Amino acid sequence: MSFSLSVKEELSAIENMHPCCRHAMAYGMLLFGREFRHDAISIMTEHEVVARKYAALIRSETGVTAEFSVSKASKYTVSVKKLRDIDTVLSCFSMSGNESITRINRGNLLNESGNDNELLNCCDAAFLRGAFLSCGTLSDPNKGYHLEFVVPFRTLSMDLMKLLSEYDLNTKHMVRRYVNIIYIKESESIEDLLNIMGARNSAFEIMNIKIYKDFRNVSNRRANFDSANIARTAIAAYAQIEKIEMLIESGKLFELDEELQQFAKARVENPDASLREFGEMFSPPLSRSAVNHRIKKLLSYAQQLSSED
Repeated sequence: MSFSLSVKEELSAIENMHPCCRHAMAYGMLLFGREFRHDAISIMTEHEVVARKYAALIRSETGVTAEFSVSKASKYTVSVKKLRDIDTVLSCFSMSGNESITRINRGNLLNESGNDNELLNCCDAAFLRGAFLSCGTLSDPNKGYHLEFVVPFRTLSMDLMKLLSEYDLNTKHMVRRYVNIIYIKESESIEDLLNIMGARNSAFEIMNIKIYKDFRNVSNRRANFDSANIARTAIAAYAQIEKIEMLIESGKLFELDEELQQFAKARVENPDASLREFGEMFSPPLSRSAVNHRIKKLLSYAQQLSSED
């Protein structure tokens, strides 16, 4: 199941709405469906749950029974074809058939539920829920963050964008193949919209995915950092050993004091040890600065040998 379908199933399952919210949700589905005008009302969708919700809302709000069909390509079509029934549906949303269907009529978003949340109009939320069911999609958050509404009319898309912006959602507009797209790419705005529409489980899932991705990115950066440190340590160690071997081969190492000779031989025998690990091999252990000091001393002797050559 796609993530988008999972969201739509969650939204479709919302019941026990106040009458004004059910009305607003029906209006959202109708307005953003395939057709909503005086001669045709219909929706076409790949999702049975959306088709059945569309038909159920028309029935509950208007008393009209819509026709339901499925194509061989598993496309669901729900339509109201009789002109008498179309007039009934339109009149339920204060439309005579002559009004513009390319604008949002805020008169259908009544907010009569007694909702005391001053920051959220309950009917706006229900309307957006219906709009998303009809024309919205959401990408898999494991791959990226992208929610969009596909709207045929520019004025209608601008009205939708204005409504979304009233809730501080970062929306953008583009035209794709002569169709208007209102989209959101910020994960926080997507989570906020899902919560507004009532898809709280889906919003929570996105949050969990973000936490996992952030943790994975931190782990990867740490692993890359550790790998780089290991590589630098190895390069430095073998450069040191190369110089010490020059001293051994030339016989110059044996001109140094016994303690430094033993230190040099131990370094050659432990090329992969870091300075801290190498220091801990001695008794008593040498500090990292002490190890570094002795190595610099050996490299200085090697440099002198190179200069003499």
